Amino acid sequence: NRSFKRNPLLEKDELVEQRLGLGYNYTIKTKFIEPFKKMIKSKSKWLMPIKDFNFNLLPSSFSFRTDLHRLIGETKVRNIDGGPYEIPSTFYKNFTWDRTYNLRWELTRSLSFNYTANNQSRIDEPYGKIDSKSKRDTLWDNISRFGRNTYFTQTLNATYTLPTQKFPFLDWTRATASYTSTYNWTAASRLAYNQGNIIANTQQKQINGEFTFSQLYNKWRLLKAINTPKVLTRDDMMKNAASGMQSKGGA
Repeated sequence: NRSFKRNPLLEKDELVEQRLGLGYNYTIKTKFIEPFKKMIKSKSKWLMPIKDFNFNLLPSSFSFRTDLHRLIGETKVRNIDGGPYEIPSTFYKNFTWDRTYNLRWELTRSLSFNYTANNQSRIDEPYGKIDSKSKRDTLWDNISRFGRNTYFTQTLNATYTLPTQKFPFLDWTRATASYTSTYNWTAASRLAYNQGNIIANTQQKQINGEFTFSQLYNKWRLLKAINTPKVLTRDDMMKNAASGMQSKGGA
């Protein structure tokens, strides 16, 4: 996009905006490998943790996005007093490069990872017009080095479901553990470079448990009988109805 204007005071006021974006997305249907499923023929519940062992070699999804944004402005004021000199142009430049990454990997049915990262960099250009070989070489050299990093952030999430339900004495429980970590890096200003960069990170650990006591009670015959509601038969319903009618008649 290019805009240009001039007037009696301005010989040239030009702004050029350039954008370039590229995105890639990869998704595949998760296919788990279960090496012991066919080897173990027994239906014993005690062998379920080994029989159900599984893993996945490929990530479930991956996406990448890169965006370059360049602004170049040039302003030149007219020499309105007619003096024997030329007023030089002033320039405004802003060249940024943003990159975003996303990865999801279900390593097993109970263990999954999510990773997200964002990198922001600035491509420093020589002052003035890029009208010489040395300036062009400097610009392309900065581009080939992916610019000067100014900000970086990443987040990692991991979730693991403990295999408690695969053990007969713990199948009434469910436990999930999660871990979240963040990392942020901000570059120091070039005007105060000696003050150093800024780094910040966090982490969070969490465990959620769920207990189904009715399932636990049903493991004992007496408690199961108490916990199980009695199903009324037709004879029981007729007896209850007859007893209700006798009570009303006596009243």
